[in-house]
Amino acid sequence: MHDIKFIKKNPSTFDLSLKKRNLKPCSEIIIKIHNKYLDYLNEKQNYLEKKNSLSKLFSQQTEDLDKIKEQVHNLKIKIDELNKLSEEKLNEFNKIMLEIPNLISEKVPDGNSQEDNNIIKEVGKKKKYNFQPKNHLDLAENLNLLDYGQAIKISGSRFSIIKSDLAKLHRGLVNFLLDHNSIKFDYKECIVPELVNYKSLEGTGQLPKFEDDLFKTNFNDLYLIPTSEVPLTNLNRDSIINKKDLPIKYTTYTNCFRAEAGASGKDTKGLMREHQFGKVELVIISEPNESENELSKMTTCVEKILQDLSLPYRMVELCSGDIGFSSSYTVDFEIWMPGQNTFREVSSCSNCKDFQSRRMKMRVKNFDSGEIYFPHTLNGSSLAVGRLLIAILENYQNEDGTIEIPSVLHKYTNGLNIISNDDQKI
Repeated sequence: MHDIKFIKKNPSTFDLSLKKRNLKPCSEIIIKIHNKYLDYLNEKQNYLEKKNSLSKLFSQQTEDLDKIKEQVHNLKIKIDELNKLSEEKLNEFNKIMLEIPNLISEKVPDGNSQEDNNIIKEVGKKKKYNFQPKNHLDLAENLNLLDYGQAIKISGSRFSIIKSDLAKLHRGLVNFLLDHNSIKFDYKECIVPELVNYKSLEGTGQLPKFEDDLFKTNFNDLYLIPTSEVPLTNLNRDSIINKKDLPIKYTTYTNCFRAEAGASGKDTKGLMREHQFGKVELVIISEPNESENELSKMTTCVEKILQDLSLPYRMVELCSGDIGFSSSYTVDFEIWMPGQNTFREVSSCSNCKDFQSRRMKMRVKNFDSGEIYFPHTLNGSSLAVGRLLIAILENYQNEDGTIEIPSVLHKYTNGLNIISNDDQKI
């Protein structure tokens, strides 16, 4: 949600941000609707004052009471009409505001699509193979680690069954990531619901704009989460946070669920783009003047994971035409996938500034001065586990089809250091 005071003072800045996102400027219509809403409120207040003045006359005189009563009655009708009109105008205003994305930071490079994103740096050497590296799908199926036939039978397309040592590696990765985030970077580990209500998704910006990408259940109007950013950030919705408690840092592992409505024909088989996938998430609630510094710390947290796993990666600054709805500034991490001969995204770290905190009425109070203000919120994947599995399978493959496991994970896989074909079946 945006600050209407800011829009009225800076309409050109607001419109420029929308233009950079390839969206139509709309400050004029927003201001017009809001001013009309204020006109109705002011008119209603004037009628209320007249009504209150007339009501006092009942106890002060006995003449013309019928006339006064009629005037009061007519004023009540006017007030009710203005109540209805102001509510309609406020609803119209809120509906528009909830569908407008965040203002982008001045640091965001201009561009129309992901082709215009800015590569900040590339880290790590790409391994040279004396054979043609395979993609993760061929590797996993040859080792009997993935079963799509059974997944389709149970649930349909864009689902998979991960088996045997790959399932063990998945579990080990989750524990490694959570330990890394909570022990080395001081994030508070949580277990959160994977079903959330409308207000939670509205607060982080998934609703109402992206309902087609969500899975809605028929139980209490709950939705399956598209990312654990939603429950983590909403832990402080409708609350007053003590300034002394900032920054607040959360991490969790959850399954995430996305309809992939706009991904027809893309990555239909494999772990890259599934309806259900596991992800370890980072969320920070920060002082406004510290959020850029906190984003830097968050990206350091993610970067250290990739370095510990010895995976080649690059950091990419998203351009104005590719940045997410709720984000003001985003840095993606992309891992080199030799079997696909390309970099693929595994994490997005975003500073949402006060966009989400305004939507969910999350505030901070300085109890010494009495000042109340909106904090900044940040979120990042740390990491998408399925995509991390892809990177390990493809980067650590051997010519005979076996997969080495990065040494940092050995204690999390009960000493398993190589995956080979053991013909295990479910």
